Amino acid sequence: MMLLKDKVCLITGGGSGIGKATAERFVSEGATVCIAGIDEPSLQTTASELGENCTWRRCDVRDNEQVAKLICDMPKVDVVVACAAISVVVDPLKDSLDQWQQLIDVNMWGVVFTCREAGRKMIEQKSDGRIVIVSSLLGTIAEAGSTPYAIAKGALNQLARQLAVEWAGQRILVNAVAPGCVQTPMSFATGTNEYESEWFRRFFVNPERPRIPLERPGRPEEIAEAILFLANPRNSYCTGSVVMIDGGLGIKY
Repeated sequence: MMLLKDKVCLITGGGSGIGKATAERFVSEGATVCIAGIDEPSLQTTASELGENCTWRRCDVRDNEQVAKLICDMPKVDVVVACAAISVVVDPLKDSLDQWQQLIDVNMWGVVFTCREAGRKMIEQKSDGRIVIVSSLLGTIAEAGSTPYAIAKGALNQLARQLAVEWAGQRILVNAVAPGCVQTPMSFATGTNEYESEWFRRFFVNPERPRIPLERPGRPEEIAEAILFLANPRNSYCTGSVVMIDGGLGIKY
């Protein structure tokens, strides 16, 4: 039995990384998927690879009107995965507040807009809905250079809890996943793949005392499996949760 048969799903940031892996997994489970974002080449490539059950739309999630139109134009919305995000290293004193604003606009407000419009659509439909927010381990722990990114992700964790309470009576389940170190295009935020660096191997996966107990970064498809569980109808009682998917990094000291 396909877990998402006859379900219509929207995935923001669905052209690459965790969003793309989620789109692939959803299509394999019978869903009709729309992927959205601003990276048109990636969206086009992913939609082409996944075939007729995957379409794409350009949408800047920072613009509430664009988000509202995207969701309004969909015939129905059963599942939304809010995955669109950006990451750059920011010095909290030296770098401009414009960089802070850009990160918070995409990573927090973009998700707020997506969830709000999706919730409105789901309530109008009077049918069960599932919303999964892609947060981050950095919403819970701290790392130098990540202040505005981490602020936004911490807000998403609370957003999932709040909306789960607000919309429980409307049969909408809202949860978040919080990935740790995952090999995605965002891994190249500094220009090189941080997870292939000597620094990462020495500090995070050193066999003598690894900070990541599983001794490796995660893969997008591993995060997609958790998202699939939260998004499918068999999840009928998990709401308001923030699921850590980090190889054990968050429990280490």
